Amino acid sequence: MKRTNRQQRLEQLRLRETEGTLTEQEQAELSAIFAELDAEETEALKPAKEKSRKLEKEKAELEETASQLQEIVAEHKQLVTDARAYLTQLQTQTRRWRFEEC
Repeated sequence: MKRTNRQQRLEQLRLRETEGTLTEQEQAELSAIFAELDAEETEALKPAKEKSRKLEKEKAELEETASQLQEIVAEHKQLVTDARAYLTQLQTQTRRWRFEEC
């Protein structure tokens, strides 16, 4: 059935359904039209759903990478802090030795 014809028929059947005058045969026809529409919608949404799945996968991968980078940054900050503390100790020790030499 062509889309325009199907749409018109759907509207007719929906109107009869609302009026409560739908026959069993018409109810079956209405159900069949809805099944066709659902199948078409499912088919039309496949590319979008696939893209959505890919984007979700990519998002998860990026979140994992971001987490790993945050760990690396935290480790580097700790290394810098440790290096500064060690430098301070060396400077203090150097000053002591110089003071002792005088």
